[in-house]
Amino acid sequence: MSRRHRPSRRLSGTLTVAAVSLLVGVAAGTAHAAPAASAGSPPGTVFANRDLPRDRLARGAESGGSFTYWTIGTDRKPRLADGTVQVPSGTAPRSGWPIVVWAPSSRGIAERCAPSVRPVAADVDENRRWLSRGYAVVTPDYIGRGTPGAPAYFDTKTTTHNIIDAVRASRDVIPALSRRWVVVGEGQGAATAIELAQQATRLQGPTLDYRGSAASSVPVEFDTLVGNLGPSSGSMPSGVTADILFTLSALRTSVPTLRLEPFLTDAGTTWLDRAATTCSDDLARDVAGLSLGSLFSKPLSENWELLNAVSGANMIPIKGFTRPVLLTQGLFDQNVVVPLSLRYLNDAQAADRHVTARTYLVFNQQQSDALSDNDIGSFVSRLLR
Repeated sequence: MSRRHRPSRRLSGTLTVAAVSLLVGVAAGTAHAAPAASAGSPPGTVFANRDLPRDRLARGAESGGSFTYWTIGTDRKPRLADGTVQVPSGTAPRSGWPIVVWAPSSRGIAERCAPSVRPVAADVDENRRWLSRGYAVVTPDYIGRGTPGAPAYFDTKTTTHNIIDAVRASRDVIPALSRRWVVVGEGQGAATAIELAQQATRLQGPTLDYRGSAASSVPVEFDTLVGNLGPSSGSMPSGVTADILFTLSALRTSVPTLRLEPFLTDAGTTWLDRAATTCSDDLARDVAGLSLGSLFSKPLSENWELLNAVSGANMIPIKGFTRPVLLTQGLFDQNVVVPLSLRYLNDAQAADRHVTARTYLVFNQQQSDALSDNDIGSFVSRLLR
C-alpha cells in the first residue's frame, strides 16, 4: 500500500428527478444534437450541449461548447455535471487537437460559482494560455457545481471520475479532439490531477490516452487542520480559511447529523452562512486576517462524527503513478499551508521515479506563477508530442 496524504477538498452532489426535469426544460431551447440520456446512461454520455457565445470564448479560441454530461457521484450513482470545451483557431492536426484539462481549485459551493457559469480570471487565463499553445481545453465544474445538489468537499475519487467523463463527453461535443490528454490542476484540481496519475490508465478505457499530470498548490493534511480548530485557533492564509468555511458549510448542509451548531459562535454561524453563497475570490478577500478562534465555542476535536467525515477523505497518492507527474509550489501561496505542501513534494519525488518537483524561491507569487507556468508548459509539450 502506498503512503498517501490528505486532499483539502472534495465535491459531490445529488440530483433529484425534479432537478433533471428542470434541466431538460432549460436545455430544450439551447441544446442541439445531444444523445438521448437517462439515469442509466454510461458515464461520459452527453446530456445536453450548446455553443459557447463569442463573448464567453477565451482569446485564441475558434469555437467552444458548454455541456452537461453523465458521471459518477459520491454515492457511486449516475449524476449530472457541467463542463466547457474550447478549441484553438486553425486546422486541427490529423489526429485531432490534443486535450489539456484545466482542473481548477474550488471556486465556492454556490452553483453560481461554477467555472462554466462564472469563470474567474484564472480560468480565463488558463484557457487562453493553452489555446495559444495549440491545445483544446476542457474545464469541468465537478459534481454539484452548476448542476443542482449541495457540494461536499473531500472526494478526490469522485472528481477523478468527473474529469475522465468530461474528457469523454467533450470528444462527442467536438469530434476534432485527439485521444491524447493531460491534466493541469491547482488546489482541489491538483489533488485530483495527482490521483489521475495513479488511476487514469485503469479507468479511462480504450478510447482515451492519458499522458500525465501537472499539479500546483497541492493541498495536504487538511483533515488535521480542521480537527485542530477551536477557540484558541489563530489566523491562517486566506485561501485556507476560505476552504475551511466552504468545507464546514457544505458538511452542515449535506450531513446535518454532524451537529455543527453547538460548536459555533454566532460569528461562526454567520461566516458559514456567507460561505454557502459567496464565491472563493470574494470570500478569501473578506476573511483575510480573520481569527478562526472567533468562530468556535469549543474544539472541533470533540465532534467525532465530523472528524470521521473529514478523515474518511481519499488521500493524495505519494507513489504508484503510471504516468509522469510534475509538482510545483511557491513560497508565497495563500491557498495552502506551504510547509506541508513542500514536505509532500519532497516525499513524492523521493518515493516515485515518475515525479518531478519544482519549488520557487522567489520574492512574490507572480514570479512563482510565471516560473511554474513555464515549467508546466514545457512538461505538457513533451507529453503531448
